[in-house]
Amino acid sequence: MGLISLPTVLLLLVIWLVLRFVRYLMTESSPNPFQEVVKVKPRPKVLDQKKRDAVLKQGFLEVRVPKDLDAIVIGSGIGGLSTAAVLAKAGKKVLVLEQHDQAGGCCHTYIEKGYEFDVGIHYIGEMNYQSLSKTYVDQITNGQLEWEPMSDIYDQVIFAEKDQEPRRYDVMSGDGKWKEYLKGKFPEEKDNIERFFQLVHEVHSGNHNAMIVKFIPLWAAWLLEVTGLINYFTSFYKWNKKTCKEVVAEITKNQELRDIFCYCFGDYGTPPSKAGFPMQTLLISHFSKGAAYPVGGASEIAFHIIPVIEAAGGKVLVRAEVSKIITDSSGQACGVEVKKGKEVVQVAAPIIISDAGLYNTLEHLLPRDIAASSRLWEMTQTAEHGPGCLSVFVGLDCDEEKVEILQRGNAWVYTGNDIDKLTLDYLKMSREEGLDVDIPLLFVSFPSTKDPEWKKKYPGKTTMAIVTLMPYDWVSEWNNNRVKKRGDEYESIKNTFGHKAVEQACRLFPSIRNHIDYVSVGTPVSNNYYLGAPRGEIYGLDHTRERFSLWNNAILRAKTDIPGLFLTGQDVCSCGFSGALYGGLFSAWAVLDRNVMTDLIKIHKATKKEQ
Repeated sequence: MGLISLPTVLLLLVIWLVLRFVRYLMTESSPNPFQEVVKVKPRPKVLDQKKRDAVLKQGFLEVRVPKDLDAIVIGSGIGGLSTAAVLAKAGKKVLVLEQHDQAGGCCHTYIEKGYEFDVGIHYIGEMNYQSLSKTYVDQITNGQLEWEPMSDIYDQVIFAEKDQEPRRYDVMSGDGKWKEYLKGKFPEEKDNIERFFQLVHEVHSGNHNAMIVKFIPLWAAWLLEVTGLINYFTSFYKWNKKTCKEVVAEITKNQELRDIFCYCFGDYGTPPSKAGFPMQTLLISHFSKGAAYPVGGASEIAFHIIPVIEAAGGKVLVRAEVSKIITDSSGQACGVEVKKGKEVVQVAAPIIISDAGLYNTLEHLLPRDIAASSRLWEMTQTAEHGPGCLSVFVGLDCDEEKVEILQRGNAWVYTGNDIDKLTLDYLKMSREEGLDVDIPLLFVSFPSTKDPEWKKKYPGKTTMAIVTLMPYDWVSEWNNNRVKKRGDEYESIKNTFGHKAVEQACRLFPSIRNHIDYVSVGTPVSNNYYLGAPRGEIYGLDHTRERFSLWNNAILRAKTDIPGLFLTGQDVCSCGFSGALYGGLFSAWAVLDRNVMTDLIKIHKATKKEQ
């Protein structure tokens, strides 16, 4: 009998891997967290701010820490809260620790001068119908979080060049509607537009299978890569070798159309020449069936998840800055140190889950010798931080009907064509050069128009939010200064950029100019203080091709190689609310050693049948 051929060996190995993976999918080593269809109807909104603060702003005290914890979660962003809630539904007692003065991470809001500002949730896809994501959120909020569908035209792309009439293009949800709209705007590009959307569908269909590398042994992931067998499971990694800019350039020579195809790269922060094409397909597909906004505002998210965590004996405590992850003599994570004034409080638990991001976890929280021994350490030294962010919050002293603005939608504003070059050139500028030019990319939104409950709380007022990219280095010299005590030079620089953004918005929506009542500006150092973002980034690791290579995607898994330590949030999956939400699910999967995705899919089918 001759030797077995190499292709046969590889085929047998793949079959073994698939069988092993299927077995893992069927594991039931922990209780199912998604056992029952949620049938509870949403209760009336709680408008009393004191009652809301009693949930969202529970300050850290040692006496408030539950006994016999099963796990500690560092950070209360949606990644941390969703992990804690899924674990709680499986009977686990979880403590969530948040360094800010209220829970929610980028889902929190703040109230100033009679306005409530949403700091990070502008629109979310797949929540305007009974999608898998909506079923997931219903499960971790006990059905209490409601969603308001946004306009079918949820985005508008605006090219606003100086001394020219702005060119506006709508982006709409609904099967094929945006495609047909673009064909009407660019009739000579019909075939190229058809090709682009076919490609989006083709690539997106394989995106979910790319996650398989997070759950199989690393040696198996390596083998799938070096043999090319991964391409039998997903086309994600093949397409990830090409940038978004390269793909659209091959489709059309029309620069304006290329820019429209890439218009929303700001949702993950990586310019088209650095991001793999699959990232853009994920985003376009995510909103293809519509977008929605939480009724009552973004703070409703944490407000309704926290009771689920507390129902299992857990707690979500704020003003609880974790300064260290404690490890025992064998290198296993076994607790955290929390700064409380001049004192340090130690809290023990057998499982530590970090929603603080890869950089913070390895570079600041873990003992250096432990962190440096991890396979993840090299990534902290070679991967790029996401870009820093400038945020401007504007209060208008009138109802939305009195001004001509986007209703239940957002604007992506560029100062010209070739948005990749515009953005990269701007980010390469010195601060002084940046002060002298218009900001080339602005995301402009009117959050209050998206919330049907807004006028009950804040009649006669409207809010506007402006977000753009800003290099951390432009303001890094003030990072260690006390918040609101950074001095006149910082305030002048911050306000110059902020008011420039407002002025550019006023050119597009001139009726708001005489109604501006309040302006607050946040820079990358603001994000560092409030969100713990090391370089003011809002999306964690930069979403480059390298970050989503097969190997990096494989090692960025919830279960680390440090015993007892798990990761959650956007660095585990991808950025934004939905990316961090599923990062939370992956983390719960790893902690429970149970495929909670299969559990979720089963309860989703049951929920749809029930409805």
